[in-house]
Formats: sequence, C-alpha cells, structure tokens
Amino acid sequence: MITEASEHLQKAKSKAARYCSSAERSPYQVLTKLQLYGLEFSEAKIVLKSLKEANFINEKRFVSAFVNDKFTYNKWGKIKISIELRKHKISSFQIEEGLNLIKKSDYELKINGLIDQKWHQLRGEDFFLIKKKKTCQFVISKGFESNLVLAQFDQMVKHLS
Repeated sequence: MITEASEHLQKAKSKAARYCSSAERSPYQVLTKLQLYGLEFSEAKIVLKSLKEANFINEKRFVSAFVNDKFTYNKWGKIKISIELRKHKISSFQIEEGLNLIKKSDYELKINGLIDQKWHQLRGEDFFLIKKKKTCQFVISKGFESNLVLAQFDQMVKHLS
C-alpha cells in the first residue's frame, strides 16, 4: 500500500515537473493542477515542496516573467498586472518587486504608444473631448494609472499644438 501511494506521488511529481518545464508557473497553478490529478491537498503540498526544492517552481522567477510578458506583449499597466498576480496568490512583496522591474521611461513610452494608437483609430471622431475621453479610457482599461495617462495625454497635446 505504501509503495502504491509513493508511486502515485512520483507519477504526479513527474507530470507536474513536465507541466512546469513548459512555461513558468505559479505555485498556485501547480497546486491546482496537482489537485486535478486527483491528489489530496496534503499530498499536493508535499509534491509542490519537492518541485520548489528541485527549482521547477520559483515564485520570483514566475513574477519576473509574468510582468515582463504582460507589459511587453499584452501592453498591460501595473494595475492590471498586479490584479492578475493576486489571482495567482502571489505575495504583495513579490508583486512590488516584480513591478519595480519596469523602467519608468519604458512605462511612459508604452502609455504614449497606446495613446497615439487609439487617437489615430478615432480619426472619424470630430469632438476633441470625446476623442480624449475614449483614448484615455482605453489606456486606463489596460491597467495604467489614470493620473499618468492624463499627464502623458496633456504632454502629447502640447507637442501637437
């Protein structure tokens, strides 16, 4: 009976290791996957611990990759990234550390790029305030701070005038 249980855990660990090696995964994702494999919570925690020791799971590495990917490819702001990381049960400290990896200049350039992109999509809109509202709303919905978006918008308008 004991060898059967340990064999079951070993198979689950092997499956989870393959799952982790395909992409960076949060501990919460792996724990959920292990429970879907049919492991009890306590067994899943044991397998999770051994995966952490073998460096298949590393929360800091996951946060770093997540922040980089979502900022670079999905064009998300810090607010949206933070919300999504909380869904992965990542600690506030790790989230802050990850968000600090984004350079201020890159962040402002991303905001400017999104403002510019949306502004040009609204070519048919005649009223400036409606165009401004739609543009700023779009960028804010991507998770960027409203005060930064409005400041960057006003700065861009000054350069256009």
